[in-house]
Amino acid sequence: MSGAVQFHTPENRLAKLMRVPGGKRVADALADADKGLDGLRGECLDELTAVLSKAEKLVAKAGALPGAALVGRLYALVSATIGLPTTCGLPSLDAMLVSLSDLLDHMTSAKTWDADAVEVHLRAFRLLLHTEAARDGAGAEAILGGLRQISQRYAK
Repeated sequence: MSGAVQFHTPENRLAKLMRVPGGKRVADALADADKGLDGLRGECLDELTAVLSKAEKLVAKAGALPGAALVGRLYALVSATIGLPTTCGLPSLDAMLVSLSDLLDHMTSAKTWDADAVEVHLRAFRLLLHTEAARDGAGAEAILGGLRQISQRYAK
């Protein structure tokens, strides 16, 4: 099995296109992408509203002592939604979802349930979803700081 070794380097067409003058400027491409995301904003908000409604129904079913399966369904619903709010321009809502997921994870590990702590997170979900607080850095940070304190209490 001896013979000449040949190396083949395929042409990088993207790099070649990027060097050719003309086309969209980066700023224009980003502006177009923002317009595209704005077009999806309504659908995104509808999906987040549906997730909130499902989560509230699950918590209402939970009562004082929910089963592990119900808490697992709530955790799966919340954690699967992480990332969607940032797409809608609501990163504070993503941080709230992470906090709620952490809280549910800590409670599952400790085999405990605190309906009030979960309810506070869901109220924050509603508030951040339907008000300008989600866009107000100081207001949103105050809400998220309180939620983090609740989640960290169960982390210990």
